[in-house]
Amino acid sequence: MNEIINNPILWLICSVTVIIVALQAGLFVRLALRNAESFELSRAQCLKAFRIGMVTAFGPSLGILIVMVGLMTVLGEPLTWMRLSMIVSAANELTAAQIGAQAVGIEFNSPDFGTAALFVAWLGMAVNGIGSLVGALAFSGSLENLKEKINRYNPKILLFVSGAAMASIYGNLSSGEIKAGGANLAAWLVGGVSMFVLQKIGEKYPKLKEYNLGLAMVLGTIAGAVAKFS
Repeated sequence: MNEIINNPILWLICSVTVIIVALQAGLFVRLALRNAESFELSRAQCLKAFRIGMVTAFGPSLGILIVMVGLMTVLGEPLTWMRLSMIVSAANELTAAQIGAQAVGIEFNSPDFGTAALFVAWLGMAVNGIGSLVGALAFSGSLENLKEKINRYNPKILLFVSGAAMASIYGNLSSGEIKAGGANLAAWLVGGVSMFVLQKIGEKYPKLKEYNLGLAMVLGTIAGAVAKFS
C-alpha cells in the first residue's frame, strides 16, 4: 500500500497542482499591489494587510497540520499535501475520505482498508471539491450583478443578509464545539475570552491588534490540547 500512496509518479502529478496554486497566489498578490493605488492604498498598508493575514492564518494551520498527519498515514503524503493546498479544510477532506471508504463497506483507517477503499476515498475527495469550484465558476458573475441590484434598491438589505450569514456560520461552528464539551469547549472558551481580552489590550496598544486573532486561535488550540491530554 505504501508503494501506491507515496509513489514518485503521484508526487510528480500532485506537484503540478500545488505549483499552479502557488502561482495563482503570487498573481493575486501582484494584481492587488498593482491596483492598490486606485483604491488609495499605500504599499505600506498592503504589506501590513499581508502580514495580518499571515499571522491570522497561523492558528487554523495548527489544526490542519494535526489532521494532515493522520490523513498522510492512510491516503499518502502527496495526495494529502495537494488536497489541503487546494481546499485548506482538513475536517472537510477527512469527512469526504471517510464517506468514500464507507461506500465500499470499509471503515476509514481500519485494517481492511485496501486499494479499492483507497481509490474510492480519493474519488470522494475529488468529487467533494468539484461542487464549490463549479459553483464559483458558474455563479460568481451573476452574484455580482445581483449585489449591484440589491444595493440600488436598498443597501441595508445586503448589510443585514451579510451580518445574518456571518452570525449563522459562527453560531453553527460554536454550537458544535459547545455540544462536544471537554477539549472542544475549553478551546472555544479560551479562544473567545482571549480574543475579548486581546481586543481590550489592543485599544491601548493599537499595533497589537493585527495579531489578536492569530494569538487567540493559538491560545485556544493550546487550551484544547491541554484539556484533551490532561
